[in-house]
Parts: sequence; structure tokens; C-alpha cells
Amino acid sequence: MSYIKKNHTSSKVISTVDSYFQYAKEVVVSNSWEPLLHFARNTVLSLMSRIDVGHLRVLSKDCIYEFGPKDSKLKSEIKIINDSFWVRLLILGDLGYAEAYMLGDVTCDDLVTLIKIFVANRSHLDELTTVPSYVFSSINYVMNLRFANTISNAINNISAHYDISNEMFAAFLSSDMTYSSAVFENEEESLEEAQYRKLRMMIKKARITKDDHVLEIGTGWGSLAIEAVRLTGCRVTSLTLSIEQKNLAEKRIEDAGFSDRITVLLCDYRNLPASHQFDKIISIEMIEAVGYEYLQTYFECCDKFLNEKNGVGVFQVITMPETRYDRYCKEVDFIRKYIFPGCHVPSVTTLVEAINKGSKGNLIVDDIENIGPHYARTLRLWRERFLSVFDEHIHPALLKSWPNMTRNDVEIFKKKWEFYFAYCEGGFVSRILGNVQIVVTREGNKAFLDGIPL
Repeated sequence: MSYIKKNHTSSKVISTVDSYFQYAKEVVVSNSWEPLLHFARNTVLSLMSRIDVGHLRVLSKDCIYEFGPKDSKLKSEIKIINDSFWVRLLILGDLGYAEAYMLGDVTCDDLVTLIKIFVANRSHLDELTTVPSYVFSSINYVMNLRFANTISNAINNISAHYDISNEMFAAFLSSDMTYSSAVFENEEESLEEAQYRKLRMMIKKARITKDDHVLEIGTGWGSLAIEAVRLTGCRVTSLTLSIEQKNLAEKRIEDAGFSDRITVLLCDYRNLPASHQFDKIISIEMIEAVGYEYLQTYFECCDKFLNEKNGVGVFQVITMPETRYDRYCKEVDFIRKYIFPGCHVPSVTTLVEAINKGSKGNLIVDDIENIGPHYARTLRLWRERFLSVFDEHIHPALLKSWPNMTRNDVEIFKKKWEFYFAYCEGGFVSRILGNVQIVVTREGNKAFLDGIPL
């Protein structure tokens, strides 16, 4: 069943402006005018000379530069293949480095360590702000507004990432097909075991029983719904905007023998009829796709759908530190431009305020737990698996779904995803990203007294 209302109208004006902007950017970047290259290289090297945490070695065509203490445990080396790297970094900052890596203009021996060094020295490197970088950053931000998560845009934003290829995701995820942070008990535990631990944590926190009807917002490939029914015998209605995910999730649900307990709807949460009522709501790393403008709307809907007396909601959400949040809201980073269009990572304060305002105080925050440190290892295992099976499994899967991809397209795609995993791993291991499990319930829900000696 589908509750999606399709809207094929697009903003041709914005798309045209964006095309001209991208063209202008590449003209500037690829310009071999020696004074521009000289200025860009000197400006970037001057800032790199301020690195005092970690050791960075930069190999250019005619010189080797070294920055930071040589005895540091953090060591990384980059090799400049194309001098356009300097211009790209000058006008786009860290987004420029990501683009240069994707296009093969620079290589790196250890991306995660490089990210750690950049993070540790960000107070110095953030000064890489010139008139050109400000102009390009501002235009990037305006262009990114077209991905705002209206109902019609949300479908396209989700499809852009999750409808790439089920076979590709299956190649690097664990067999449970869970695409969110795991929770590890020890160093020896497998990713699959850690993913099931996370699913059980969510189910336990939601206090799901066999009599419950659970709403899941964001199906993924069905792992949470299947595990919830397997453990408790409950009923689940799960919402997704990805046709590819819906098709595979329904097959996995059928194979598990739970088709009579789990219903997957191709439906935006805003389109679900108000007549639907649920005892519990669970959402795992879907709120990031809601967008800042719709956070309160999201929790208004949760309030509307949730049992008025004993309802419980559990949400797992990637979060941004309060110290970086204002700047994050005004910029377009690598993730929002190349991985998750329309994405917005809220701060914990923003999240709690949206819960309160969206529900008009009807949803009470009962517990918040940060599992963010576990994401670094999750991402590392995904990245290692992605690279190890790329030629054998992922490359063929891409060509099956996108037969017109050239060899260069495939290589750019590979580097983009490698950078995505490393970029996020570096963020979590440096503690500049969080991941919280937040529990909400109704005032006076005495079920939360169970097990507590009074």
C-alpha cells in the first residue's frame, strides 16, 4: 500500500542556477593561471604550518612539506596529484578536500587519521576563509535549500541514497541488514552480534509487549520490525519512502514468517491517516532525514499517533555538539552535498525542544543515552568490508542498476563512499558527533516504575 502523493514539479530555475554555479566553480578550480595557483598554495600551506597536533606530510610535484611534531602518534600523508587541489581547498575548505579526493586530485595513506588531525587543529584551519570561499560557501548553502524535506522532496532525497542498489548495501552490511550504529560489548564481538544488541536495546526501552501495535518510522530493510516480532509477538506497521527497501524488507519479512504481523507502507509520516493509533513508536536514525524545518512537525505527528495514556517512543538520532551547531546550520558539508541530500543532524537541545514544542508538552523525555562512540567501529567495519568486496560484488551491482556508469564514474563513486565512511568515523572517534537513544512517554506512565523498589 502506498500513501505517497507524487509531485513531479521541480524548480527549473534553481536547477539551472545550480548548474551554472557548478560550471563556474570548476572553471575556477581547473584554471591553471599561475598567480592563482601560487596564491592558493601559499595560503593553504600557511595555515597548515599552524598544525600543532599530529604530523602531516604533504607530497607535491616539486616539494615535500611537513607540519606538526614528527613524534606524534597521529601521522598522515597526502600526495598532490593535480595542482587544482590547492584552489579547490582554498575556495571550498573541507568540502574541497573531499571533492579533490573523489576526483583523484589527491591521495591519502590514512583518511581517518587525516580527519582526526584536521579536527584536532580546526581552530587554526577554520581560518581558511577568504572572499572566494565565503562566496562559494554561501551559494552552496542557497542551492542546498532546494533539498528541503517537503513531502515531494523527501521522496527524492531518500531515493538518492537508499535506492542505489540493495545488492550494494547487502555486500557491506552484516547479514541482518541494519544500516545504523551498532552497540558493541567487547572487541571480539562481530558487527552482526552488536547490531542485534542495539535492536534489542531499542525494543527493551520501548517496553514492547505482545499486545502492542508498533509504528516504525523508517523501515530500513526490516531488521528492527522482524526482531521486535520475533522477541515479543507484537504487530508492526513500518513506514518507508524507499521502493527498493520496501521490496527487500517485505521479502525478508516473508522469509521470516511474519507477513501477518508486519505491514510495510510506502508512506511519508505526514501522510499517515490520523485514525492510525499505536502503542509504541520506534525510529532508528531517520530523524536526520526530517530536516530542521520539519522537526516539530515530526513530533507533532508522533504525539498524534501515540497512545494517549501509556505510549512510548524511542528514537536513535545522530547529533551535533552544541558548540558547532549554529555554524553547521549555516553551511553545507560533504554529507549533505554528496551523501544525504536534505539531511540535518540536530543538537540534543534542538531535539528536546522540538519534542516539547511539536507535542505541545505531551511527550515527556524520560531518558537519553549516547551510544556515539560505538559508531566509529561500526563505520570502520563497513568501510573495510566495502573496499574488500568492491570489485567482486559492489562494482557489478552498480552496473546492474546503472549500466551507463563509466569506469571513471565507478571510481569516483568508490572514493566518495570511502571518504564518507572515513569522514564519519573520524567525527565519531574525535567526539564531534554523537548518537543518542532518546525515550519519550506520557505523563504519569506508571509502567516506568516496574522493577524499581519503592
